[in-house]
Amino acid sequence: MNGGYSTTVGTNTIIERKGPRIGLVVQESDLPLFNGLEEGSLMGSILDPIDSKVRGIQVNGTDNDKEAILASIEELLNEGAERLIVSISGESAQLERHLKQIIYKEYPRHILGALPVLFSSELTEDSDIYRRTTTAVLNAYLHPGLEHFLYKAEDILRNKRYPKPLFVFCNDGTTNRVAKVTALKTYNSGPTGGLEGGLQLARHYDFEDAATVDIGGTSTDVTFIRKGTPEENVFGNIEDCALSFPLRNIGALGGGGGTIAKVSNRGFQLGPESAGAAPGPACFGFGGSDATVTDANVVLGYFASDALLAGQVAIDGARAEHAVSNMVAKPLGISVEEAAILVKDTLEKRIGEYLSRGFVERGQNPENVVLMAFGGAGPLHACGIAAHAGISKVLIPGQCSVFSSFGISFSDVMHKYERSFSSINMQNIKNQVENMVSRAQIDMRGEGFSVERVKLLWDLNISKDGEALMSLTDQEQIEACFAAIGAQSNSQNLSISIILKAQGNLPHAGLFNASLPNGKVEPVSHRQVVWDSGCKLNTPVYSLDDMTGHKVEVLGPAIIEGAYTTFVIPTNWTLKSDDYGQFVLTAERGEVQ
Repeated sequence: MNGGYSTTVGTNTIIERKGPRIGLVVQESDLPLFNGLEEGSLMGSILDPIDSKVRGIQVNGTDNDKEAILASIEELLNEGAERLIVSISGESAQLERHLKQIIYKEYPRHILGALPVLFSSELTEDSDIYRRTTTAVLNAYLHPGLEHFLYKAEDILRNKRYPKPLFVFCNDGTTNRVAKVTALKTYNSGPTGGLEGGLQLARHYDFEDAATVDIGGTSTDVTFIRKGTPEENVFGNIEDCALSFPLRNIGALGGGGGTIAKVSNRGFQLGPESAGAAPGPACFGFGGSDATVTDANVVLGYFASDALLAGQVAIDGARAEHAVSNMVAKPLGISVEEAAILVKDTLEKRIGEYLSRGFVERGQNPENVVLMAFGGAGPLHACGIAAHAGISKVLIPGQCSVFSSFGISFSDVMHKYERSFSSINMQNIKNQVENMVSRAQIDMRGEGFSVERVKLLWDLNISKDGEALMSLTDQEQIEACFAAIGAQSNSQNLSISIILKAQGNLPHAGLFNASLPNGKVEPVSHRQVVWDSGCKLNTPVYSLDDMTGHKVEVLGPAIIEGAYTTFVIPTNWTLKSDDYGQFVLTAERGEVQ
């Protein structure tokens, strides 16, 4: 099986603002679009200062353009630009091809002084010049760091004698080889993997409405699934930057296992600061002294004070109690147990209320929504979040700690091409369609797929005077439609847009019915656990490994411990495992707590 990989390099580049120095060339008339960028905004940070990063020229497609473009490039290079963007409005593709000839004649590709230049129309044909330009700028900003990292990763695999190509998962749910990846499409690809996994489970179990919650060490990602379909923004956004590419709608909330709890003059606060991996929560014993969500969970008894987290990190209960006491309990004048409940409940309420607002906006009834919780801390807080959101059914995947990787395994290789025509010249349209097919075949050969293994998916949309007339996806119908249009004497008011997707299928993971027998699981131990009421109960603790191989039922209150995750089952909740190795928790109606 081919290797699939998702990386945070692009996301981290944006967060840390550590990309290369970008030089931008635009039409003189479009220069005002970039002069008003806000200080501290993403685009403002990349292009700061504007007067040394951006140049405006007047391009008309004649030989007179040569002096202007070369002079602008020389100025940008002298200002330290490491990568150049050329983004021209008007007949963009034609004008940018014209400028490409000028630039490459002056800076041939074979010399050391060759310039890394991105022409925005090669990346997208978006007619919105600002959106197209910001997309190109961001892609160039992410490109070098990602290129270096991914090729190095592929080299490591080669040195380890791994024979298969490395495929990189993208934020549109598709996969590409390293050499074929568009840098910008790796942004936020990890959370997209979790969404893809949730989507597969929703379809498998026929859940119409669902929500996914992925809780890690520093943040929580939330998505909504309606009628078995994930939400997607046609034009995505990264911070203040509008994109020409679609992005899945993934809500990123502050809060995870390492989120710091503290008391200041503004009262109790949870986050946004995180202890991170180093020094980490106080209970890890790596020098951290701040109270975190993980420390609160240790105080509550969700984790045993002598347990090994992920089989490696020893939990120090005394350090956790000391941190929660000093940082939260004493400043507020409450007990350490009350402080730990406050920390836990604040996180769960934050996520639950975010879900509740989302249900109202989407017209969804939470009683009909299934919550899918995963990530290292998802099963810990799933029932508490569900209670705040009014949800009474939770699904915890059997692969919950690596669920994003599970979702990535369902992706296929795909390339997408778009063309739009406002004036109908059938010969030109046919030529462009042939070029799209040729480009698709070249790209898919580069992905390792022969022509016979590539599936071409068409989407033709025809409008007249701005109103949609028809949408076709069958290739024979599209060809017949072209013939009919070509035979018409008057097609002046028609506009045509064409999307071609070239798809190559990869092996997928799956859910298999193992027809497991019913079984009964016994507790491996008992320990004192503090529940939301503040009551400390001697609670049964079960081993997740003991549940493998048969279907079981566990009544709350209970704790289920695995090597990489812990399930917390409150009173009035029941957990059942099924034939597919998944876990379903249900609450008694009216008794969610």
